Amino acid sequence: MPSIVRLAAVAALVFAGGVGALRTARPQTVIVRDAHSKREVTLIGCMHYNPASINLAEQCVVETEGLGAVVVESCESRWRRTREISPLGSPGRRLLPSEMMAAAAVAEERGVPLSLGDADVGDLGPRLKELLIESLRDLLSPAGWKRIYDDLARGAALAFDTSDLDGDNLKLEDFLRPDILLGFLASAGRYPLAAFVKAPVQFGTFAAVVVAGGFALDQAALDADVAIAAGDTSPAVAALSAALIAIDVVFPIVAGRLLLVAFLEERN
Repeated sequence: MPSIVRLAAVAALVFAGGVGALRTARPQTVIVRDAHSKREVTLIGCMHYNPASINLAEQCVVETEGLGAVVVESCESRWRRTREISPLGSPGRRLLPSEMMAAAAVAEERGVPLSLGDADVGDLGPRLKELLIESLRDLLSPAGWKRIYDDLARGAALAFDTSDLDGDNLKLEDFLRPDILLGFLASAGRYPLAAFVKAPVQFGTFAAVVVAGGFALDQAALDADVAIAAGDTSPAVAALSAALIAIDVVFPIVAGRLLLVAFLEERN
């Protein structure tokens, strides 16, 4: 029975094999059995743009026998844009090599079909906006706080609970390997660069808002500290301090809900 390879957003590769005994997993991989097809499925945990992950992706596609498909965790629009900015042999490919492009190139050489296995990015923006507004409203009532808590608890359980894998799951040491750690610097630089190249307007706008917002909050905090040190106990200073504390508390809660629910639970 043919195998399947999948590249995912934690950046995982998946290979599905025959119905015999499960192969022994190599580092950074998880091998499971698909409940419907009974095919062997190998999840390979990667770090985007990390040289070690790129090598691992290539090796897995090259060495897997009976490979029937390669699935990259990307949607049609993102994959089209990725191929546009980094075709084989181009400066973009050399500047922004990725585990997905590497695996896809080997699959093409082997004549293995490539599939896209992620939700369309166009659906994510409106959902994030909807959930953000809902979260801000929920902050205004005890019932809303309970809904936020329930979402965070459920999302965390779905994201980190590996009990259904019967103990075969990626472990911390899989990502503490020297080659992964050394490649982290490359990932840290290439990830934002890739985001800028693929969507310069959106990335530039987001970066400008983050920088401007951070500067404004830092300045407001400094002004409040100076006023309090000078003995100013006016309602305006008290209100500013309370607002800054509220932002410190609310931001990670709302951001966590967006991440666990919109980015992970619903897309998965």
